[in-house]
Amino acid sequence: MRLALCSAAVGLLSCSDYNFVPEPDEPKGGEETGPTWDSGDSGSPPVDACEEPEEPAGHAVTINNECEVEYQEGSFTPVVEWHYGNSAFCGPPAVGQIIDTNGSGGIDSDDLPVILLYQGGSVEALWGDGSGLAWRTSGNYGLYGGFAVGDVNADGWPDVVTAGTNSVCALDGRSGSQLWCTNGLASSMDPFGYNYPSIADMDADGNPEVTMGDSILNGATGGILGRGGRGIGAAPYVFEGHGSYGAMSVPVDLDGDGQLELVTGNAAYDRTGNIVWQNTGLDGIVAVADFDGDGQGEIVKTAGVYVYGMESDGTEVWGPIAYSSGAYLALGAPAIDDLDGDDVPEIVFAAGSNLIAMEWGGAEMWRVRVTDSSGAAGPVLFDFEMDGYPEVLYADEQTIRFFSGLDGSVKYESDQHESVTILETPIVADVDNDGQVEIVLGHCSWPQAALTVFGDADGSWPPGRKIWNQHAYYISNIDDAGGVPSPTPSNFSLYNSFRSGDLGRPPSEYWDIKAEVLDVCEDECDAGMLYVAAWPTNAGNIEVPVGTWLSLRAGANGTILDAQQTTEVIAPGFTGEMVVFAVPSTQIAGLQPVVTADEDIAGQGLYYECDEGNNAETWPDTVCDGR
Repeated sequence: MRLALCSAAVGLLSCSDYNFVPEPDEPKGGEETGPTWDSGDSGSPPVDACEEPEEPAGHAVTINNECEVEYQEGSFTPVVEWHYGNSAFCGPPAVGQIIDTNGSGGIDSDDLPVILLYQGGSVEALWGDGSGLAWRTSGNYGLYGGFAVGDVNADGWPDVVTAGTNSVCALDGRSGSQLWCTNGLASSMDPFGYNYPSIADMDADGNPEVTMGDSILNGATGGILGRGGRGIGAAPYVFEGHGSYGAMSVPVDLDGDGQLELVTGNAAYDRTGNIVWQNTGLDGIVAVADFDGDGQGEIVKTAGVYVYGMESDGTEVWGPIAYSSGAYLALGAPAIDDLDGDDVPEIVFAAGSNLIAMEWGGAEMWRVRVTDSSGAAGPVLFDFEMDGYPEVLYADEQTIRFFSGLDGSVKYESDQHESVTILETPIVADVDNDGQVEIVLGHCSWPQAALTVFGDADGSWPPGRKIWNQHAYYISNIDDAGGVPSPTPSNFSLYNSFRSGDLGRPPSEYWDIKAEVLDVCEDECDAGMLYVAAWPTNAGNIEVPVGTWLSLRAGANGTILDAQQTTEVIAPGFTGEMVVFAVPSTQIAGLQPVVTADEDIAGQGLYYECDEGNNAETWPDTVCDGR
């Protein structure tokens, strides 16, 4: 076969073609044959530089049956790792790797994450391991709302976007210094400060936008690009008359055309604020997923005491379903994930004294009692036990409760909390780089602390992302290192969730991707080049999609010299295609080559695997010694 190899990191070889031909005595069709080197291309290794792999591409490997996990009941054991602060913080907080803590010159997987919260109007950036402040701003940037984290000016460093009552500001994530502030946005915002910005590259031009309500801002300068003029993602409510509170619009590609719409309860806008669609219904808080398998995003809306389902064009197709209790009520922000393992997502939202799990169309799956007169707080979802069934995390006015997503049974409860419930949610991320996720929760009126971080008493929680960047969070909206994707990949095909950190799969479906080093060719070391042949293997029981990364490092934990992507799916229980790394020998001389599956040039992975510790293979010998 002919395999095109493009080096992402080595300037010497921008893109070279290598020919692989079958041995003369082997058939060219039918039975798979192993690749051998062909010296027909300039700069490629000589014919005898590498031995032919013992097994052809596509040979079977052993499925990792230890990844099979039964449904877990009663083993969920959160424990408080640390508290911080002594004044109210509603949140949700945001988490990201925004500071280069290991001196690598950029953001990578080894940098310590930072947790962001408001205290007395200032922004405080906490080290995720609980060791104290990274930085603190002066000035009044916000109090009751949330944040957005991402590289707003495309300079390679993640930034922090804040929201007050009239202004949106961007801060340098490394220091907290102000990049820009845009005032005069009161009509796009909640007057009480319950405002939640987002970051997205809406038109996929490489220049991110910041969104707030119906306003779209230039991410680099803060200049106003457009204002929609209808909904802002506000929650209508009834309290001593009629009103609304909150501003929480969602940038998402509803129809798969590569352009993001800014979605509210009654309108969607393009990058310049033009109305893409509008309806005559109420504004509201939305979440988006593909419920009917058509590849487009359907919209769940909570609006006052009502919940609705809308098509990607804003048409209300079911609802309103009404919930009411007490003098005032506004349903909380909905979260979405597959709760029961049927490959179809469900919806979870708070409705006054109940937390509701609902199927698309409005049928209730379960409901449990909570204590929240307003219903404003919201849930988030994550599969902590890797059994295919996400847990539901929720904190009401008095109590922290974590539920089984499958049936709503309580798995954890604590009274170490108090809140007036202002659209907050918990978040889930690996905040201390320990290879396990934590839960971070703000306390909107608890005098003992502003924020609590929970870990697992048994040390059994899985790895997860080190970023949760905004209230309108879905997994593909932000890169692991805080980069804003351009274009933004569809969240529907791989994850199909919203306000969920769940990177897992339905029950008994899992990835386990490994790398296998096939050969190392040192004959060209004196000429300045080293060649390493490798392929990925899929020990999971579901196929690995096209575009899986393999990286080459110079020694264990060494510099990533190159990273390449596969061009074919990898069937479960089989190897993938062979790739060849061609790197300057001076960059790896005297070290052992290490190839890692599911690792890109920035050291980030895409897949949430059942075993994250077996992705790398190290060549047993040092290479190009003394050359």
